[in-house]
Amino acid sequence: MGLGAHETGDHDDFERLRVAAVERLDLLDTPAEERFDRITRIARELFDVPMAAINLIDDERQFTKSPQIPGRSPNLVRTESFCEVTIEQPDMVVVPDATRDERFAHRHPVTDERHVRFYAGRPLSLGDDLRVGTLCLVDTTPREFGADQMRLLDEMGQWVERELQDTADLDRAAEVQQGLLPQDQPSWPDYDVAGICLPAKTVGGDFYAWYGDGDGASAGTVIELTLADVMGKGAAGAIMAAAVRAAFQSRTGADVVGAVSGVNAQLADDLGGIGSFATLFHATIDTASGRIDYADAGHGLSVIVRRDGAAERLEATGLPIGIVAEGEWTRGRAELAPGDRLVTFTDGVLDLFDGTLASLDEVAAIVRAAPSPHDALARFAELTAATRASDDVTVVVVARRP
Repeated sequence: MGLGAHETGDHDDFERLRVAAVERLDLLDTPAEERFDRITRIARELFDVPMAAINLIDDERQFTKSPQIPGRSPNLVRTESFCEVTIEQPDMVVVPDATRDERFAHRHPVTDERHVRFYAGRPLSLGDDLRVGTLCLVDTTPREFGADQMRLLDEMGQWVERELQDTADLDRAAEVQQGLLPQDQPSWPDYDVAGICLPAKTVGGDFYAWYGDGDGASAGTVIELTLADVMGKGAAGAIMAAAVRAAFQSRTGADVVGAVSGVNAQLADDLGGIGSFATLFHATIDTASGRIDYADAGHGLSVIVRRDGAAERLEATGLPIGIVAEGEWTRGRAELAPGDRLVTFTDGVLDLFDGTLASLDEVAAIVRAAPSPHDALARFAELTAATRASDDVTVVVVARRP
């Protein structure tokens, strides 16, 4: 019996939601990961099958997240896959002999050199009815699959779902973290400010922030800028970065040394308790004179690129925060003249080059050559993607117009 128009519409809506859930995982077309490979490796051994796989199904294809076999495409046309049937229902699908099952006997994995005969698939979802894929077992000879084996496959499917949920949670955390970064700049006459933060993992321990005084966000005579790098990547680094960011937000003002000292006093115990610390650059820029007052907590990665092409590094003025509870910092001072640019960045940028301080010349060259701060950031983003950076990459550029 065919579906009526109303039933067909409901199914189409459900399928759109399901495919959207698959895409939100952001795992399609990604390389192998040990956290998933470990599961399929154990499943092969437990069930004594030549193949166990974690597959994700979008609207047209099946993508094998694990295992990814060298020389073999991880993609299969959806209509040729067994897992297409599995995601259509909440229960497992067990096929003792595919040649005797009219749903599968004609499909390529059965008729071609893969010679699939046995299949057991456990649908995967994220706490709802949106089944995004399967954990499946495959054999080239017919076999039976008992109740105990089904219970064990169900438990392993729950393991995969926990990993997928962790991915979904981190993706949401990444959205929040990126959303907390400045999206626009206040109206600072004759200044352009731009920043970028590219975590090595889904979330990271870097952040940048800027503020302006005056009438709300529409005017200002002082640019207040903070860039920090908390030791640690992933969720732990992101949590501490959020704490550092919040601590600075409660200490806006012209006293850069007082702000850094206060944040350190507030967070030293927390950072020390987890064996972490943060390097940072905190500055105010008087937009009328271009005077920069700054405190540098063990950072040392800020450079003024002069209009004539010269580059001047701003030295660190104290230890990272979290090292000692009563640290001391001194105020540094510089001037941003018309046509000059200030660039401050985290040490992940050095890894885009040779990893040493000699890379400061490379960074300055990019900032010098770029038509605008946004163009400079685009270049850093290209390098990050090309080198598949293993550390968070964060850059802020402030340009005073000629």
